[in-house]
Amino acid sequence: MNLTDIEAFVAVAEAGSVNRAALRLGLTQPAVTRRLQRFEALMGGAALLDRSAKPSVLTAAGREALEYCRRVLKAVAELKAAAGPAGPPSGEFRIGIPHSLAEAVLAAPIEALRRRFPGLRLTVSADWSARLAEKVRSGALDCAVALTADRHEMPSDITATPIGNERIAVIAARAFHPSRARQKSFRLRDLAAEAWVLNPAPCGYRAALQRAFDREKMVMTVFAEVMGYDLQRSLIARGVELGLVPERHLAAGSYRRLQRLKVLDFVLEGRIAMLQGAAPTRLAAAIADLQEHIAAALS
Repeated sequence: MNLTDIEAFVAVAEAGSVNRAALRLGLTQPAVTRRLQRFEALMGGAALLDRSAKPSVLTAAGREALEYCRRVLKAVAELKAAAGPAGPPSGEFRIGIPHSLAEAVLAAPIEALRRRFPGLRLTVSADWSARLAEKVRSGALDCAVALTADRHEMPSDITATPIGNERIAVIAARAFHPSRARQKSFRLRDLAAEAWVLNPAPCGYRAALQRAFDREKMVMTVFAEVMGYDLQRSLIARGVELGLVPERHLAAGSYRRLQRLKVLDFVLEGRIAMLQGAAPTRLAAAIADLQEHIAAALS
């Protein structure tokens, strides 16, 4: 089996088209197509791509093959790094970051990483923490920053190094108060009739709130699923809905039209961790540098 055929299949699967894969590999489109066809033939003629869809998507066999191919390419890269001359890490460096941390903490660490390791080609993608962990496990990402809350656990073959904490606040409009009377502190039952503006699933903080409602045998009402804290903040400030937001957003001063509610039986603090595969990697120095600078940005 030719390694370049594996690389072509992975490039097409990740880029979403033969054209983009050709650009990524520095090849012509016919050359990538030939390698992809040769790889499918070596796989027993199994259809790895559903070409009837526009754009093409992976079949079930293709998704399984992709995971194995990523492992092969990662193992080859590790072998080259171990057998080759010592030197700074270079090549593609694939980083994952949660949606809520992307802009707040990543810009300065990425700039520091670029200065120290100019041979790296960075690819940064944002996703939910559970999905980021799975991508690190499968080899689709070299490392990821993840937010974990409550009893959320990482896969056993992932190394999760704590680098900070994230306290989550319950917020409401300045004019908000339950209909019975103004209160300085609440319990979840006091808020049972209120609706929430929350991130879509599988947000871990939303899941933790849902579990808290479940423990109280109450129904959690979601008024709107909104991706991104800026739009959530705008909606909550205009109405009576409640929301969840990291405390550092409150400290940034952009929440003047909102108030934080003290909810005695719902205190949520998440852990921020750097995730990487359990095995040593050629990018260990770059990951350590990124981890150090993100920890400093968080503090």
